[in-house]
Amino acid sequence: MDGREFGRYRLGRLIGSGGMGDVYEAVDTERDRAVALKLLPELFGGNAEFVERFRRESRVAARLRDPHIIPIHDYGEIDGRLFIDMRLVDDGTTVADLLRDGGPLTVERTVDLIGQVADALDAAHADGLIHRDVKPSNVLVTARDFVYVVDFGIAHAAGHTASRVTGTGSTVGTLDYMAPERFTARSVDRRADVYSLACLLHQCLTARPPFEGEDLPELMYAHLDREPPRPSEHRPWIPTALDEVVARGMAKDPERRFPTAGALADAARAAVAPERDPASERPAGPAPSSASVVGPSRGAAPSREPLPVPPRRASDRPVPSADATTVGSAPSRGPARPVRYRRDGTTVRVPRLAVLGRRRHRVLLAALVVTVLVAVVVGLTLLLRPTPAPAAATVPPGGSGGLRSSATPLVVGAISTPPTPGYLAVTPDGRQGWVTNRDTRVVSVVDLDRQAIVATVPMTVATPRFVAFSADGTRAFVSCYDERGDVVEVIDTRSATVVATIPVDREPYALAVAPDQRTLWVPSHETGSLDLVDLATNAVARRVPVAPNPHWVAFGAGGTYVANHESNLVSVLGPDASTRTTVPVGRSPHALAISPDGTQVAVANYDGDTVSLIDTRTNRVVAEVPVGRGPQHVAWSADGEHLYTADVDGGTVTAVDTRTAAATATVPVCSSPTSVTLRGPDALVTCLDEARLVVLRAAG
Repeated sequence: MDGREFGRYRLGRLIGSGGMGDVYEAVDTERDRAVALKLLPELFGGNAEFVERFRRESRVAARLRDPHIIPIHDYGEIDGRLFIDMRLVDDGTTVADLLRDGGPLTVERTVDLIGQVADALDAAHADGLIHRDVKPSNVLVTARDFVYVVDFGIAHAAGHTASRVTGTGSTVGTLDYMAPERFTARSVDRRADVYSLACLLHQCLTARPPFEGEDLPELMYAHLDREPPRPSEHRPWIPTALDEVVARGMAKDPERRFPTAGALADAARAAVAPERDPASERPAGPAPSSASVVGPSRGAAPSREPLPVPPRRASDRPVPSADATTVGSAPSRGPARPVRYRRDGTTVRVPRLAVLGRRRHRVLLAALVVTVLVAVVVGLTLLLRPTPAPAAATVPPGGSGGLRSSATPLVVGAISTPPTPGYLAVTPDGRQGWVTNRDTRVVSVVDLDRQAIVATVPMTVATPRFVAFSADGTRAFVSCYDERGDVVEVIDTRSATVVATIPVDREPYALAVAPDQRTLWVPSHETGSLDLVDLATNAVARRVPVAPNPHWVAFGAGGTYVANHESNLVSVLGPDASTRTTVPVGRSPHALAISPDGTQVAVANYDGDTVSLIDTRTNRVVAEVPVGRGPQHVAWSADGEHLYTADVDGGTVTAVDTRTAAATATVPVCSSPTSVTLRGPDALVTCLDEARLVVLRAAG
């Protein structure tokens, strides 16, 4: 069926096939978007009752917005055949295939995956929806162990009985994981999903369903009458406390189960906290170290956590069940631009195999160095780390709140995000962080006090890169580009919805709102220009030439500063956007930031491994400070006494004393720090390859 037209969709490779239909990679030709398209069997189109239920359940499923739930773009009927249009997720596999190909998962990995599934279920339950078919083939895991729960299309509003789900008395779900009340006329609520989640927990630990039977009567009897199984009977090293978690989750009486999926996940985490799994599939790595290595370490790779071992990719496997609704790689979308391999997104015109080979070589070298450095880092942690400061009150960006910045910031925590967080911007009120997630093409909104994702905003055209806010915080502007297009998405921050899409020049980078709030300045990395967007009309009003490859824009009292990546220059523009002068800086200036008092501009030089400090009164470089490898972003402390760089190639954050123009600490944080943003006493670091933000205590 490859290449066949189905309405506005062009069908590609078959991803999965099963009793409820076929799933294809497809292209929505009206929106030029790669999707996973589920086509239900043709016979269902003639069943009025089924069509009504399909539309009702698809409508409520499309409301779900949790990052661990596959979004539904559209649903309906074309030429008498029902369809669901969903986001296509690259490089994933189902838990069912992980267990089939590799056997039981480690205890640590199981608990992590179950926690993510629980987040998705709790979000659905809060919206009044029950999944009703939680099972291994409906849990998709990416190469970075980020979980998506799929097939909410059979979910139904909470409070309906099993017989009323279909109107005919037939059940919806899979027998191996169905709660006892599903076999009766008892009311079904979210605790039926808790039961199924406990079954999934058991199977991840043992690679076996909780009960094994040949037919419906045998399995029904097991769920209604047999005692829950004990995972430790199959794998003796599994903590017996996890047996109790499974037993409570699979209690026959819903009143005796965990009240929520999250409560079950919390109990599982607590059950394994003091334990270690001797049969771990991947080596245990050190947590991000709170010890600081004084001075920039330029001769050795830093200690860092190892990346998780990726599961087999969909392309390596036979065609799976149609339950794996969104596994696959995006189909070709026509001629692509020059391939980009740097984590910062800039173009490097070199062969793909050469780049991949260098990256593998770097990973292997880092792995060897980690073994040697772990003992050193742990020793320094024990000897040098002071007692972490207690959590401080929120201080909005731009104010120090009396806090004194630190010369040796400490790692104090982490916040999970959707995959590939590339950049974070804090709202003007300091309450939220908006994160661009490249692979999933969403902007995730983090409540910084709760340290939790509270919303995700899908980007309608291309991959999100950077975020800027209006002064009042009511609008967010997101630069987006890839082979699909080049735009700025305008988001109403109160409703977290896209309200305008502005076409701009090629490869829009780190944008900024002018101080008078009338224009948005958007650098075009590919064409060497700035687009000045009139915010009254949301349209480009002017296009201003600058030095080649502009990356970053910042407004200061002395003018507007633009970092030009491949020119080794910073352009200084006047109020009319004409270039006043250019300032030579280090190699490949990637990002810049204005000091709080406006007297200096810090420029992160990616290939030079330095920060240039420009005096805004003379527009000359007054210092060049060596930092970690590959500084991609730079941020000032609120008191102006320190600045911090995110060193993407070194896996570190470097602290610089601005009074002495010297590095004071290089702190290992993660394998891929791409931005560092200050908020109150903390520095928030995006870790592109690890689906999380690392939190540093940078003031006290």
